[in-house]
Amino acid sequence: MNKLNINIKKKNTSFFSKINKWYKKNIKKNKLKLNLSESIFVMIITFLIGLIIGGVVMYGKGPFGSDKSFNQFIATYNEINDFYYKEVDSEKLLEAGIKGMVNYLGDPYSTYMSVETANEFNEEVEGVYHGIGAEIILKEDNTIHIGKVYEDSPAEKAGLKTDDILIKVNGEDVKGLSLNDIASKVKGDVGTNVKITIKRENEEKELTLTRDNVDTISVTGELIEKDERKIGYLNVSIFAANTAKQFENELKKLEEKKIDSLIIDLRNNQGGYLNCVTDIISLFIKKGLPIYELKIKDDIEIVYDKTDEERKYKIVVLVNSTSASASEVLSGALQETYKATIMGTKTFGKGRVQKVYALPSGALVKYTYQEWLTPLGNYIDGKGITPDVEVKYVINDKGIDNQKEEAIKYLLNN
Repeated sequence: MNKLNINIKKKNTSFFSKINKWYKKNIKKNKLKLNLSESIFVMIITFLIGLIIGGVVMYGKGPFGSDKSFNQFIATYNEINDFYYKEVDSEKLLEAGIKGMVNYLGDPYSTYMSVETANEFNEEVEGVYHGIGAEIILKEDNTIHIGKVYEDSPAEKAGLKTDDILIKVNGEDVKGLSLNDIASKVKGDVGTNVKITIKRENEEKELTLTRDNVDTISVTGELIEKDERKIGYLNVSIFAANTAKQFENELKKLEEKKIDSLIIDLRNNQGGYLNCVTDIISLFIKKGLPIYELKIKDDIEIVYDKTDEERKYKIVVLVNSTSASASEVLSGALQETYKATIMGTKTFGKGRVQKVYALPSGALVKYTYQEWLTPLGNYIDGKGITPDVEVKYVINDKGIDNQKEEAIKYLLNN
């Protein structure tokens, strides 16, 4: 039975009694020859080890801490685990206790993630996953197709192509499976193989792919040439660990083509790493200017740009109601410090910063530990950022993105 130890005094007494016996037997009776400095060293180390073991086991804190409430938690866990009339899954019981602590906070952004959910979260925010480097999409006729094939990926090396029809994974028919189920079958440990059966031009082919680390593409670029003008367009889907580097690379590619203005599309981008968006903002604003403010309890810290890079061309930032968190940090900084134009609809309104705590099991606790404000000290949590130019998204039969088109028109006329 899995039991948390609360029988503390007995164990501590046993530990110290053994040390005492050893001391009396070997040092006091001169059976172990130690000089004065060695004796003092042994006694200090013994004392510290005793404090650490006693403190950590007894209180779950540092050697000098105490918390009776924590002992109550352990006692309740053991009581239920030992005497509840039905069989109890001790791991799930402990998990429920952790969830209860997080739920007590009443914060929608503080959450407990199971090992499986934590793995998916880590893949998303780190921008790297173990797989083959190809998107899978479901067509209207319910057939599964290969979407984008990433450059230099296992999929590209094996000859997989966009619009190949996926039939089987490791000999198992994928018809009727969800995209998530198919993706879980395709993903796997680096260095392992997966067999993919595809149909191309009415001919079936079986390809063997060796899984590898694959960078998720979170930034895509496009050059828009119109009326003898060159407008850069960057779409950012998430602020993952590798997004800032991708953003800088795509921006420089566009600048090599002599763009005179830029559209940054943050629609449906729900956020990510704060340090990532900090690096992106620093590409544009002048050194020494404020990027955002951080509030921890009653203390305010202003974060300034420390780089020598800056840009001066006009920028339009596209946002909508699901542009949140880091997207709002970027929008707020470019609006207030760079004087960029925010276009679209009001953003989500998430002005809190989360920290992730990894549990030994691999599960995660994500909790709010800071609030952030715009460079001018505006608090956007629950309010969002209001666009300078409001443009509602309209579905067009021709597939034209009206918000993007309005951004292009704005830059051409200003």
